[in-house]
Amino acid sequence: MSLENKIEELKEIVSKYDLESFAGFFAFFLKKRPDSSSEIKLNKFKSKFKDFFYLIALHAFSDNKKGDEIFELSEKLIGELAERVNAIKDYNLEESSSDYTLESVIHEMAYRSHFDNGVLSYVEQDLERIKTIFHPFEKKINDDFGLDIHFLVEIYKHIELISINRFNEVTEFLQTKEFIEFNRRTQEKEISFSEAFILLPKKTQESFSSFQLKPHTFLMFTKEDLYLTFSKEKVDKFLKLFSCEPNPNINFNYYTEDNPFELKPILKLSDNNYLNLFQKQIPVAIYRHLYSHLLKDKKLYNKIRKHRENSLERKTIEIFKSIFPSKGSFFYENYYILNNFEQDLLIIYKGHAIIVESKASKLREPFRNVEKAVTRLKNDFKSSIQYGYDQCKRVEDYFLGSETFSIKDNKNRVLFKVNPNKIHSVYSIVVTLERFGNLQTDLGLMLQKNDKKKYPWSVYINDLEIFFLTLKYHTSNSLNNLFSFLKLRREMHNHLYAIDELDICAAFIRSPKKFKKFTKMNDTLLSFSPLEQELFDQYYYAGKLQFKEQPLPDDFLKLGIEKMGSRS
Repeated sequence: MSLENKIEELKEIVSKYDLESFAGFFAFFLKKRPDSSSEIKLNKFKSKFKDFFYLIALHAFSDNKKGDEIFELSEKLIGELAERVNAIKDYNLEESSSDYTLESVIHEMAYRSHFDNGVLSYVEQDLERIKTIFHPFEKKINDDFGLDIHFLVEIYKHIELISINRFNEVTEFLQTKEFIEFNRRTQEKEISFSEAFILLPKKTQESFSSFQLKPHTFLMFTKEDLYLTFSKEKVDKFLKLFSCEPNPNINFNYYTEDNPFELKPILKLSDNNYLNLFQKQIPVAIYRHLYSHLLKDKKLYNKIRKHRENSLERKTIEIFKSIFPSKGSFFYENYYILNNFEQDLLIIYKGHAIIVESKASKLREPFRNVEKAVTRLKNDFKSSIQYGYDQCKRVEDYFLGSETFSIKDNKNRVLFKVNPNKIHSVYSIVVTLERFGNLQTDLGLMLQKNDKKKYPWSVYINDLEIFFLTLKYHTSNSLNNLFSFLKLRREMHNHLYAIDELDICAAFIRSPKKFKKFTKMNDTLLSFSPLEQELFDQYYYAGKLQFKEQPLPDDFLKLGIEKMGSRS
């Protein structure tokens, strides 16, 4: 069956259902993720964010006649939808799967990494990025959109606050002693569900039935909900920019096409009725919208790209300074060893040298054609991770030599003279603004280096921050653990499979001893499950990871309102 026919069949299935209940169902499970280890059909979807958004978009933007059947949880139907979505996603890979070469494997991993993942971060990181990147361009943004950065950040927080308050309201019955007893008796099979339900107070019955009928109610809001805090003019402009109406869209059909909901993650159901499909996507959409808009201005094109690069360097330095003690740590920023070759960051601490380079180059969408895709991937890798490693190597060679050398500033003034004989360990780290997936976790796939040289550690900036925050909380000696990790991590390339560096970091934090054993398994493919990094979510929701930005309005954080959602 052709790809087009597969898509049309899926459209016919989803269009039978009422749009609000269909979109609301999947929006609910984006917000309230099911246990990823449980044997349920919802977990047949390989990427809940991308897959659910695709299903909602097929329904909202198709020209099929819309039905009014209420969409409800059905394991059989959910399983069928998952199978159909997976078949559509895998269709483009079928041709290359019969002849597995290194190139085809690289292509498939990059393809899946790109199309199966959204922006993996915590919302605090997304909000901080908006403030950092766009603050110098605020006048331009205000002139063009009538919206300022503070407003864009705060309206996100208030929409989140609305959903939290409403969720607490509609689920209040769950905390009543009658419902707790009802739940216990039905779980232990003391009494049937229907018999126990009749015994519940009428108000609890109504609340329970209402929640089952429309579990997504807490994700809905009106303009008036926002007018209470913000001006009507700004709210209307915001909703116009970041909400979608369910009208036929001939430009969207394929899974690999840009999904309109990724840039406008709020579904407008009626003139004054909005469904928040995925709260976490709102700041991502804000960033993408503003950045692409500013790039169109020829006068700002180079300025914003350079500012983004500088912001990455500053953030990288800030993260490293957060884990190294001020006493005994020597940081050299924008330094020189060779004339005319500026380096980003060098840290010297008790015989350790950490060479850090930051790279803001973009990883572009992979082509469907294997040869073209691999060529593009190699070019993107070369301009980012490879270039960063080559810069690190320039400095590394001096530390691995025996002659004393000087660290200088941009005016050729000597900052420090290094005797490499006093340095017992040297680590190179390449920090990237974008995640490179498997190409970054296993550098043996593409990195060009001398066989005798050690691999660097390459890590996405948000993962670096999350890992360091967790190390500081989880371990009593975070620096010793970091050095141990860096030493072990560079031995794992050429036989490793992990989509995300945090899968590997989590495995180290859980058991450093077991992690050390992995480095001895040279003939074994080391595979790290995405389930590993649930460790970070546990710390995050326990309030142990302290980011600079807050996810809710300051006044309400003082009341102890808890966060909802997850790292996407």
